[in-house]
Amino acid sequence: MNYCPLCGQKSNISLEEPIKEETYDFQELSNVQKRKIFWDLSLIILIAGMLTSTVIDLIINKNITWSKYTITVCLSLVIHISLVIFLHARIIPLLLSGFTATSLLMVLLDWMNKSLDWSLTLGIPLLLSLYLIIFVLFVALKRSRQKGVNLIAYVLLAVAAMGICTEGIIALHVHQNLILHWSLILLVCIVAVSAILLFIHYRLKKATDLRRFFHI
Repeated sequence: MNYCPLCGQKSNISLEEPIKEETYDFQELSNVQKRKIFWDLSLIILIAGMLTSTVIDLIINKNITWSKYTITVCLSLVIHISLVIFLHARIIPLLLSGFTATSLLMVLLDWMNKSLDWSLTLGIPLLLSLYLIIFVLFVALKRSRQKGVNLIAYVLLAVAAMGICTEGIIALHVHQNLILHWSLILLVCIVAVSAILLFIHYRLKKATDLRRFFHI
């Protein structure tokens, strides 16, 4: 065609020239572009989830009831994904911002339920424990010179520590006394497995290929 049927501009491409098809390859993008695409897609999905749940709640209940929990979770995910995308290299500002934003969302959700009991006595203490454990885990992983199965051991120990904190905080809130049961069993099991992994790692005195170790 000599002219474009849409814009009316004259075509300068001869019939002999091959038409180059532009292909989209995610692997050819830079890390910044990949993070930007992931952030855009996550934002679209989470905002769509918030709007959908709110509309369904209004149609069924004529009011915002259960959808406020969906909105809170989606907003928390939006905040954390945004922090990871834009502050991924600065762990302390990332954790502080994430903890502050999530704490405010918890207080806001509690206030919408006409009570400020749960967020202050359970939600924020549990959240603080989680962020402190994540920070300690990050420091331990970063300072590990040889990275192998020891990383799995550190993660398992972090899970055990979070179990202790969870049961302890709940026990103090419900019974006004520090009573630990299931978290101690979890701690003993995880410490045993972690000790084996750490022994394997440091006994070999070199980084262990996780794929070869687990025959993957």
